[in-house]
Amino acid sequence: MNKLLVSLPLLALLQSTAQADFSGSQAALHPQYPAGGPFIVEISGTWPTDCHPGEQKPVVASWDGSTANIEFEIIVVHVTCNDVDTAYRVLVDMSEAIRTIEPAGDNVDLRVEFQGANWERSLPLVCPPDEDCSDGPGFARAADPGLYQSAGHINRGLLVARQDDATAIYPLVYDERGRSQWVFAGNRMAEDVFFSEILQFSGGDCLGCEPSGTRPDMMRLGYLTVLADRPGLLQVKVNDGLFSEYRSVVYGYDTFAVGPAGSQTLIDLEGRWAIRENRGTNPPLGDLTGFLPGVFDVVLENIVTADGDIRQDGEVSYRVAGPTGGFLGQLVCQGQTAPDGITAMCDFIDPTDAAEPLFLFYQLGPRRLAIEYGRPLIAVGIPPGGQALRLD
Repeated sequence: MNKLLVSLPLLALLQSTAQADFSGSQAALHPQYPAGGPFIVEISGTWPTDCHPGEQKPVVASWDGSTANIEFEIIVVHVTCNDVDTAYRVLVDMSEAIRTIEPAGDNVDLRVEFQGANWERSLPLVCPPDEDCSDGPGFARAADPGLYQSAGHINRGLLVARQDDATAIYPLVYDERGRSQWVFAGNRMAEDVFFSEILQFSGGDCLGCEPSGTRPDMMRLGYLTVLADRPGLLQVKVNDGLFSEYRSVVYGYDTFAVGPAGSQTLIDLEGRWAIRENRGTNPPLGDLTGFLPGVFDVVLENIVTADGDIRQDGEVSYRVAGPTGGFLGQLVCQGQTAPDGITAMCDFIDPTDAAEPLFLFYQLGPRRLAIEYGRPLIAVGIPPGGQALRLD
């Protein structure tokens, strides 16, 4: 079986009193089985010092179709490294190299070197012939449509449009004179990633002008790479730049500041919701509609927002009712986060047990909720869960 080798040496010499260690680190490809197409290599873990791979920019130095040498440009320089456990994550964009020479093998062998430590992993580029990958978890997270903005680029934005996996991204940018530009990137999502040329258009009709039939000029500006990291969160890379976070803009719905000193923003969930995805078929265990109807209403009850001077959690509570008004339970959203540290999480408590949530509701954006069973399972089966969409 042919192998695809990726070597990641570090160019910087950083001092540290702690021994560099890759134990517990993980690697993944996006998409999970990219075959001959472009992909992103993700390497993550915990580093025993604050001088870690995530502070360096990965650069593909050479590529011959089977071997890629990736070096790191220094972004953060430490004279010495503190001995603290630091989570790190590296995204290596292989799309530019693969546009020149396609992969030649069935696997990608990762060989990572950082601060004298070596680490190797082998990941398949195609689904292994002895495995069924059709039902695997994969990374099927398409970019949610809507407006996105980045804290690091206050004058830029993204407009994302999507139909199924066909995606169009319009970067909202300006030229050197401060004039807005019409820029477009279009392709199909490959699981959770998007690779496309960036096209600029000019010479067309102005707003309000009569149609002239003029064909606009098109110019290629470069390439766009996007990873749909989490609902409402994109990692965006232009040409050979760094990945930047872009978060979806919430508008048209109220928000509440909760968490310690208002550190977390919750979207107001008041409105009518419908079950969109229902995992399992055996009520009550395994079937979401055994507990919640297909359509339910969320009504705001009480708000205790966080005070900027007093470190209190803050809380937003709702009454959950059926479409005819029958009480189903209470939804309580506090200053807490889901395990991924990003997505806001709420407890749904039904009248049968006020001390323990029946479900956990994860806010995936202003119009989408993920619902997971919140109590320990005694019987063997698929725990009820799924997703709900806002109808109003």
